[in-house]
Amino acid sequence: MFGTHRSSFCRFAVLCLTLCLAGTAGCGTSKLSNTSRTATEQLLLSDAMDRAVSQVNFSILSGKKVFIKSTAIESVTDHKYLLSLIRQHTLASGCLLQEVEEEADIILELRAGTSGTDQHDTMFGISEMTIPGFGYFTTTTLPEVAIAKKTVQKATVKIGIFAYTREGRRPVWQSGNTVAESRSKSRWIFGMGPYQTGDIYDKAVFDDTNVSIPLIDVDSDEKQFVSVGSQAFFRKNLDEEKKKTEEEIIEDVVQETAEEAENAETPAEEETAEAKDAVPAEKETAAVTQPEVTLGNNPEPEPPASQLPPPTAASYGVLNPAPIFE
Repeated sequence: MFGTHRSSFCRFAVLCLTLCLAGTAGCGTSKLSNTSRTATEQLLLSDAMDRAVSQVNFSILSGKKVFIKSTAIESVTDHKYLLSLIRQHTLASGCLLQEVEEEADIILELRAGTSGTDQHDTMFGISEMTIPGFGYFTTTTLPEVAIAKKTVQKATVKIGIFAYTREGRRPVWQSGNTVAESRSKSRWIFGMGPYQTGDIYDKAVFDDTNVSIPLIDVDSDEKQFVSVGSQAFFRKNLDEEKKKTEEEIIEDVVQETAEEAENAETPAEEETAEAKDAVPAEKETAAVTQPEVTLGNNPEPEPPASQLPPPTAASYGVLNPAPIFE
């Protein structure tokens, strides 16, 4: 009797709990969307542009008024980002950017031969296949069974830059062709993954989470370079260099040549002046040491010492010499 009432109470309690949970349960919906281009593709392409622009040295144009002509890259993917990178790098190199071509001394023209991505897939296992249907059997598609799989996505950018004068259109400088690449690798092992490594990741990533276990990448060839995304400090003031015409440049060269010739002749002139000053000094010395000449009756020269008579006591001033021996 008691066991029957207890069993009924347990059923009633479970029923009430179920009704409570059903009453408090709810549902939620979320809407997900993706852009037409993946974030990985955009990161790879922008990173390759960073590397390509960072290899160009604009220091030759430091202090010059520069206008950037970007007509040739307007059809390139992400050309606005590429143009902004070049403007930043020219400013960091000391160039004076001008918004109007008529105010510039140098025209900097840009071109881009490549700006795109490639993808390569490698798989070890059974690839996806389709079995045609016959009779009562319909067409069947067997899924891919991959033991190991790797996908490599690579972005490549090729740019070229050259400069010429606004007046006369004379060539000044050219950078040559600059090519840069950025890679991303994704790996799956027994269906688990992706394990992501590459130039756009600071560390290895597994399913959007950093992996502390290092992954050996034999194809990696890291190169040290100065990126336009690195922190840098610049001078506050830049002295604008005076523009010189060809005539002024020729005058400067002639003046420098004349100054060098004058400096080369100065030591010879000093030696000549010293020699001239030394001649009167020698004449004065000779005049001092020359014996005086008396005009009129010249005295006869003294005879040599061998012809003089022997000296006497009177010659020594002794008038009455005392005898030495008596």
